[in-house]
Amino acid sequence: MANAASPAFHDDRAALEGLLGPAEELDGDLLRWTSTRAPDGDGDRTGLPYDPDRHEAVYYHHDAASGLRALVALHSTVLGPGFGGARWRPYEDIGEALIDVLRLSAAMTAKSAVAGLDYGGGKAAIVGDAAAKPAEQLAAYGRFVERLGGRYVTTTDVGTTLDDLRAIAEETRYIAGVAHGHEHDVDTSEPTARTVINGMHAACEFAFGNSLLAGRRVVVVGTGKVGGKVARRAAAAGANVAVADLFEDVAVDLAREIGGEAIALEGAYLQPCDVLSPNALGGVLNPRSITQLRCRVVCGAANNQLLHDPADAELLAARGILYAPDYIVSAGGVIAAGVDHAGGGADRIEELVARVGPTTLKLLHLAEREGITTAEAALLSVDARLAPVPAA
Repeated sequence: MANAASPAFHDDRAALEGLLGPAEELDGDLLRWTSTRAPDGDGDRTGLPYDPDRHEAVYYHHDAASGLRALVALHSTVLGPGFGGARWRPYEDIGEALIDVLRLSAAMTAKSAVAGLDYGGGKAAIVGDAAAKPAEQLAAYGRFVERLGGRYVTTTDVGTTLDDLRAIAEETRYIAGVAHGHEHDVDTSEPTARTVINGMHAACEFAFGNSLLAGRRVVVVGTGKVGGKVARRAAAAGANVAVADLFEDVAVDLAREIGGEAIALEGAYLQPCDVLSPNALGGVLNPRSITQLRCRVVCGAANNQLLHDPADAELLAARGILYAPDYIVSAGGVIAAGVDHAGGGADRIEELVARVGPTTLKLLHLAEREGITTAEAALLSVDARLAPVPAA
């Protein structure tokens, strides 16, 4: 019960209860909220199989000994345990971390469902400096995951690495991407880049009449674990690639490597191009930014690109911009980690990765046929997978 007296625990609890309502206290240092509605949600899909604003549970844990402050959101476990990475960021406050983890866990439900995986949506958010993660906090996070008893399976995300995952795996069985005993690791960035490129080819086929990237201008924003690989693959396919990143030297080095162009991050989304590929953080497609875009296609790996999903997709469509829904085209990572965790092999991963292109094209045609946005078409696909099986 020592954490109950911790100022950080007290302050975080007060902030979270202000957003979610009264918490259920588990073992003194673990709080839980059940059947939770996102505080920033609009409720447009209430009653449908996939409601991004309704979460099964949210957990908060503060480990006083290590200083860990962490949230885990379980959006849905209809198809299986909640599956998703641990995002480690210097959030300004616990409220910012909460909004992030709610949005990301809901996106994981959709991503797993459309990818054909038997997992639900989960996500973790840890408040801290990703460049200086104490070993004690990694261990404490692993114990936190273990206490959830398998309802949540963790893996890497922004701010966490395979080395972090190895340390976490010392404390929990409920982890994907690294094997106990360190027999093998799963690189989720490579399959994610592949599914983004597969989706890009499909979007180009729909928008331009052929799937070729050769000769097209592709602007890749965010050149980290996934974005850098997207840029390399696009360049290898003959695209004229421009790259932008928060770390300018990284973008310059990558541009030199692939024979592309390094551009400033500020204004990168305003560049004229055939394909804009967001591969950093979410919310970049919003009522303000959409009016300034100068692209024909948006296709990237960043989660939650639409600030308001699916409403902002209507703004994109009105401007003649084709949006390839992010959780459809960025499914490679969850496919690789999920299949590996479930005991599947490389052939099954390849099968599901290869499906992403045809799935994307089918979705784009569905949107055109039904007169709806591509975001709405993607939601229909999620609904179909999550709908209860009719009684015999």
